[in-house]
Amino acid sequence: MPETKKKSKGIVSWPEEERPRERLLTRGPQALTDAELIAILIRVGYQGTSAVELGRQLLKRFGSLRAMVEAPVIALLDVKGLKGAKAA
Repeated sequence: MPETKKKSKGIVSWPEEERPRERLLTRGPQALTDAELIAILIRVGYQGTSAVELGRQLLKRFGSLRAMVEAPVIALLDVKGLKGAKAA
């Protein structure tokens, strides 16, 4: 029998009170991590990686939210899961 990969439904499958966008609306930006704030901006990750995990990867790569924002767009385009609109 062939092995099938379990397809993640992403953040939408999380309990509503744990989703970054819903927490932003109910509790404000101070209730979110930088990775969660980035996830709201980029909206989706890529196969097997949630937007929040992609946000964590970006912070790890650039060192801080400020450094990420100040990075040249070409540096963002070099990150798996980021293309034109997300990098902008």
